[in-house]
Amino acid sequence: MNEATKVQPFFGWWVLFAASLSLAFSPGPMIFGSIGLFVPHLTGEFGWSRGQIMLGLTLFNLGGFAAAPFTGRLIDRLGARVVILPSLLLLTAGFVAIGYLASSLPIYYAIALAWGLLTVGSQSISYAHLLVGWFPKRRGMAIGIAAAGLGLGFMIMPLIAQALLSQMKWQQAMMSLGVIVLIGPLLLNLVFARPNPGELNIKSRDELDGLTLDETRRTVTFWLIACAIFLMASVLAGVVPHMVIVAGDAGLNPASAAGVAALYGGATLIGRLVVGLLVDRFAVARVTMLFFALSGLGFVLLAVASTGGGDPILLYVAAIAIGAGFGAESDVIAIFISRYFGQRAFGAIYGWMLSAFILGSAVGPAALGFGRDAFGDYRGLMLSAACVTCIAVVLISRLEKEPRRPAHS
Repeated sequence: MNEATKVQPFFGWWVLFAASLSLAFSPGPMIFGSIGLFVPHLTGEFGWSRGQIMLGLTLFNLGGFAAAPFTGRLIDRLGARVVILPSLLLLTAGFVAIGYLASSLPIYYAIALAWGLLTVGSQSISYAHLLVGWFPKRRGMAIGIAAAGLGLGFMIMPLIAQALLSQMKWQQAMMSLGVIVLIGPLLLNLVFARPNPGELNIKSRDELDGLTLDETRRTVTFWLIACAIFLMASVLAGVVPHMVIVAGDAGLNPASAAGVAALYGGATLIGRLVVGLLVDRFAVARVTMLFFALSGLGFVLLAVASTGGGDPILLYVAAIAIGAGFGAESDVIAIFISRYFGQRAFGAIYGWMLSAFILGSAVGPAALGFGRDAFGDYRGLMLSAACVTCIAVVLISRLEKEPRRPAHS
């Protein structure tokens, strides 16, 4: 066969591969998936309570909440690659700063706020923007596979953090997490974070189909989705850093507690893959309601298993159910946008939806931390979380059938 006639490999698969591994080592898994293991070390060295430590995660997310809409617009204008690479460098810098500069609560809080503000580009918003351009007909599959990287991260990060803490001081373990970002996501994105060349031929965002950001924000659909995302993030992302603590309260040793958190991450990985496949075949709202309801059942089980002497089997089942629900949430944001609002202002709309997710993620960890400090256990908090999932399911059930959007030429 003539060299000129050989079929070139589809570069989109490499983009998907890089996105999947990068999301495994993005802020969600690396920070939320490991901080619970650092809590005893921070408490022992500085005397900080669980609530005070988790408040740092709230400030991290508030920084991300403020930056996400701006980041989305920046991605639409300059491309994802321009945003991803500096964000990854700053993600590394944050781990070093927490380990060696956070000697007091005010400094810890200032670092957390700046860290969240400057690293939104290393989250799903950038990778989703790349993938919807490379996989216009199989977006659910592509985003599901990429988001499975988040599940992989939530599965392996507790184990990695525990292994590091067993071999070195907590400050060195923090710095090691930053090194992982440099030798993994940063190198991958230097090579593979590139847009579909077909998108480069589009001279203006106006040539793409869908609604503008202003048109989108005037729809009831946008606010129903955003409110549901906020509510689910507050409980699903909120419980992530507490999972090892809940397991410890139930009587498990640190290694077994890390295993429960890893099981949660494994369920998240599988949930993301399954959701990605389902939304290519069924209405995204129906798939979302199913998985959100599953997580609600998980919170009920976790309430039963969270006190000392609880059944460990219930703890494992609860982690699987909640993890599967968490696996749905990040997947469906991009699919909701592409199905209901189109690609014309994808990054800007995603930025607003990500803000809703981040704001919920900001509320959850601290609320559970201070709640645990106040009540002494997680039982009532988990039952409240189950009620929150019910409200989110009702909001999604009110969406109109897809799609309901005009095409702009």
